Amino acid sequence: MKKKIVVAVIAFWLTLSFGSGSTSVADDICTEAMTKLLNCLPFLTTTAPSPSLSCCVAVGWVSQHATTTQDRRVLCKCLKSASLAYKVDPTRAKELPDVCKVPVPVPILPQIDCDKIQSSID
Repeated sequence: MKKKIVVAVIAFWLTLSFGSGSTSVADDICTEAMTKLLNCLPFLTTTAPSPSLSCCVAVGWVSQHATTTQDRRVLCKCLKSASLAYKVDPTRAKELPDVCKVPVPVPILPQIDCDKIQSSID
């Protein structure tokens, strides 16, 4: 039951966040990232001492797929919406890439302006 609610919430966010002007590729990146990063919720929203291996693998996936400015902005908006909805602890979100030992070009912070994110690879 909980998983169905999570999937419904993610679908709702995608509709709100990317309802206008987005491409299906952008939606796919967001959906894939959200599905994978659900494994990080125990670390990001509770006092779990460390993220799971599957969480760190998901963080690596985000890092690998955030290669262009558009991808980074899409992922940023997606992660920003999720962090607000799930009440992610901003301190833990900031720590996650370091704890997983994976550099992430897309911060998971609620106050970030996603339209200002750039890619040095474009």
